[in-house]
Amino acid sequence: MAITERTNRTKKDLFLKAYESNMGHISKACGASNIGRQTYYDWIEKDPKFKQAVENIEEGFIDLAECALRKNIKKRMQRAIEFYLCNKKKGEYSNTFKGEITGAGGGPVEIFEIIKTYEQPKQNEQPKSNQQTIDPKTD
Repeated sequence: MAITERTNRTKKDLFLKAYESNMGHISKACGASNIGRQTYYDWIEKDPKFKQAVENIEEGFIDLAECALRKNIKKRMQRAIEFYLCNKKKGEYSNTFKGEITGAGGGPVEIFEIIKTYEQPKQNEQPKSNQQTIDPKTD
């Protein structure tokens, strides 16, 4: 094994330890292992073993999160229960509404725009009885 390859393997191992201890935070792991972020992405692209090691660490975090979720469900924590049901039983427990809106008689919806205009009365003119005076400072 060449010196640069051995050095890279050591740096990769150092990065992987930092990545795991920093809960998958790439920037922190790069800083702790003294490599640039681009180096990390180059390693991911060019080294399948390194990429697999990163994916294994990420999978471990998913397992950890699922375990914590289940513990919170056992503690009867409402938000954990809702999250689980909304994601596992989407058809029965959903926070979203999916529907279709139609116009009169099932036809298309008519869209129109209401434009509010403001016309200031002339100095000596009184507003007409069916109009209101609008003060632009308060409107």
